[in-house]
Amino acid sequence: MSPKIGRHGGWPFVKVLMQGDKHNRNGRRRNGMPTAPEVCDDYSPVHLVAAFRQLVPHGIVVEGGDFKPADRPVKLEEEVSLGNVVPARRREFRAGRIMARQALRGLGIPETVIPIELDRAPVWPAGIVGSISHTRSLCVVAVGSSAEFLSIGIDIEEDSPLSCELTQLVAGAAETEGREGIERRLGCDLPKLLFVIKEAFYKMYFQLNRRFLAFHDVRVELDVEKHTAKAMIVPSKRLAAADSHWFEGRFGNSDGTLFSCFDLSAR
Repeated sequence: MSPKIGRHGGWPFVKVLMQGDKHNRNGRRRNGMPTAPEVCDDYSPVHLVAAFRQLVPHGIVVEGGDFKPADRPVKLEEEVSLGNVVPARRREFRAGRIMARQALRGLGIPETVIPIELDRAPVWPAGIVGSISHTRSLCVVAVGSSAEFLSIGIDIEEDSPLSCELTQLVAGAAETEGREGIERRLGCDLPKLLFVIKEAFYKMYFQLNRRFLAFHDVRVELDVEKHTAKAMIVPSKRLAAADSHWFEGRFGNSDGTLFSCFDLSAR
């Protein structure tokens, strides 16, 4: 049974497993051949943000960077709602809120508090939609006006391959058909890319109806040449057929960081 999403931030069960997937992270890839270990701190936030900005439509403001701004000895008002969390979680949260304020300034929104909903979704100022995503060392935020966009969803992840176990949780057989050829053309792990795309889609979809999804509730088709992805809700007893139309998103890879964005126009 596919894990359902337990909070707005995505599929936490799978993310925890990904963080502990040391067989893949410490120098062995899916074909069994050794490779150099991943070094997260080498990923370039400047290149990532520039690439992300090329990905999104006009009207969406993207900001991002590493977690260094979060090390300033100034407590944010939003941190009160975090409760007792590990330092790494507090640091990434602080970085996300700092980048979000910067992005909002790009829309002319003055300094503002961005609280957390009970489902852990960020509470954006009136008239704003947006999304926040982190890796272990980078953060990206995308925001836009609700007059132009009904919803925005983004995700970024390190391009370390998923294990066979996680691949089965994330992707269906049809989605990984022709895997070797796709991976040669894109230069990344296909199951991990599908995870990133589904995560971005879920964040966009959740803002529309607050409905939780399992990985296999979503089917993805890639256009490798255009770097676009179509995502659709798979009809089931739990999910109405009315939701089953294609949503188009985009994806990319920058210095070892995979990223994806889905947005729904209000026009």
